[in-house]
Amino acid sequence: MGLKRSQLQNLIIFAGDMMGITIGYFLMTYIRLSFKVHQYWVFDVNIYHRWLIMVFGLALIYILFYPNLDFFKRTLKEELICNVKTNLLAGTFVATIAYLMKDADDYSRFIYLTTLAFSFFWMLIVHRGYRKYVLKNRKNTSMARKMLIITTADRAEKVVQRVIEEKAWDIWVTGVIITDKNMIGEYVLGIPVVADYRTMYLYVTRSVLDEVFIHVPTSEISPMDMIIQNVEDMGIKVNMNIDLFDMNINISKALDKVGGYYAVTFTGKEMSLRMLIAKRVLDILGGLVGLFITGIATLIVGPLIKLESPGPIFFSQKRVGRNGRIFKIYKFRSMYVDAEERKKELMKQNEMNGLMFKMKDDPRITKIGKFIRKTSIDELPQFWNVLKGDMSLVGTRPPTVDEFEQYDGYHKKRLSMTPGLTGVWQVSGRSDITDFEEIVNMDVDYIDNWSLKRDIEILFKTVQVVLSNESGAR
Repeated sequence: MGLKRSQLQNLIIFAGDMMGITIGYFLMTYIRLSFKVHQYWVFDVNIYHRWLIMVFGLALIYILFYPNLDFFKRTLKEELICNVKTNLLAGTFVATIAYLMKDADDYSRFIYLTTLAFSFFWMLIVHRGYRKYVLKNRKNTSMARKMLIITTADRAEKVVQRVIEEKAWDIWVTGVIITDKNMIGEYVLGIPVVADYRTMYLYVTRSVLDEVFIHVPTSEISPMDMIIQNVEDMGIKVNMNIDLFDMNINISKALDKVGGYYAVTFTGKEMSLRMLIAKRVLDILGGLVGLFITGIATLIVGPLIKLESPGPIFFSQKRVGRNGRIFKIYKFRSMYVDAEERKKELMKQNEMNGLMFKMKDDPRITKIGKFIRKTSIDELPQFWNVLKGDMSLVGTRPPTVDEFEQYDGYHKKRLSMTPGLTGVWQVSGRSDITDFEEIVNMDVDYIDNWSLKRDIEILFKTVQVVLSNESGAR
């Protein structure tokens, strides 16, 4: 499940510009009026009224003129020109409104002009600083789209160079696949060649990827049909150069731009920016409340865990998140400290048909562990994962690394969105479902038909399951 990252980029820049004009306005208002006899200007409604007009004017400029187009490609000169235009247009809007409302005499020219000047320098410094920071650190951020390029030997250098020169703020080209020649181990402009046509599907299934960009000759269109379908089945977005179109594939297609190339994008359902923000806000609020409850639970459960089994109160384990990203999940420790080592001995008693482990009366679980598992108290520390963004309140279960390594391509679609603390599987009778393929189908259905309303329904169902001690959230 994806998102148009340019929308998020514009929202971040817009929020920064709004902050700049707000700080500038109130700072200049304070400087202008603080020396007056009237010391309580902060309660003057007209001051806030004029601020709203300035903010609305800037917002209107963004909507009508889209000033941050190609933000990360702009030179310093282009940045200066763009910021001058933006502030002049916003200033013109404010002056026009003041004139039409016959309110111009009440506007302080000092506040008006110095606010625009402050806003200009704020935008210049913040824009250039933000641009430099993002481009420098994009490989180290979870927001970076890890992209694989599939092309031919004669096109490789040109395609890679053009994608890199595009300076997309969130693209990190992690590898190149050459379809017509074995160049594995070589480099194209510093990007490693990681596979050829024979091994590319295996590489994709074993790698952390968000997108694939295919740029091959027309003669190689047909062999790409299967790889496109299989990769999209994993929940990975596929972009194909625009001259390779009209393929008989039953998935969503859209026109997009990758590295300056026009491309057809094959992808599943994408989450709108509005819904993504709503889901994240819900996660943050839920995470804060959950951590407060976790703190109280730690004071009670922590000593009991240590009394029965010496060792840490919390248990951490590497899990696999969105599109193969590794993160540490946290729980209250419910097992003896050697539980992971003993798991191999117990694999023969696994009750699950597939790539998950579960057994009745697991001897690794402590007495207090049985209680906190039954009541789902052991899951509370995962609210920290939710607050960090590694997990969401609702999603699919994050697999362990050894489970993930056994996944087929179709299974990877479970990881095409952020994993959750609870989900469809957990509230549908966890102990009654032993077929891993059935769990995968439930998760894929959740991803393909995601809605905020459904998340809220799952959260209420989770509370019901936990309070009734049914098989559920885990």
